[in-house]
Amino acid sequence: MARYSTLWAASMLAWVPALCIAQAPNEPALAAYGGYEGLGKITHDFVERVQKNPKIGRFFKEADIERLEAMLTDQFCDVLGGGCKYSGKSMKEAHTNMKVATADFNALAEDLQDALTAANVPTYQQNKLIAKLAPMHRDVVEK
Repeated sequence: MARYSTLWAASMLAWVPALCIAQAPNEPALAAYGGYEGLGKITHDFVERVQKNPKIGRFFKEADIERLEAMLTDQFCDVLGGGCKYSGKSMKEAHTNMKVATADFNALAEDLQDALTAANVPTYQQNKLIAKLAPMHRDVVEK
């Protein structure tokens, strides 16, 4: 009986590290962005840029900026494999009837790239994030 208890305990312990890793933030995935905290600072800079951008600032006039920054930080972290779970609306749902054009989407992407550059994120890592966000174009752009 003791042998089976030992085997059971050993098999359970083998699962513990995997469970912890799955639940803990993947800091190496976020390292180039300054970890989760750095990603939040990048997002803050990004949101300030889009608010001031004469091409797209109108889309953010009525936004709850604090919530927007939190949701974007989690979304960026999620797509980067940083261990976060984005819990906001789908991109299609969030942008329905906003009449976002391709030029608007591109202006937003440029502001994100500028915020990433200002944070000294290497170009390769910038492209990694932007490539993961680019498919959202089809759910955001309506015209």
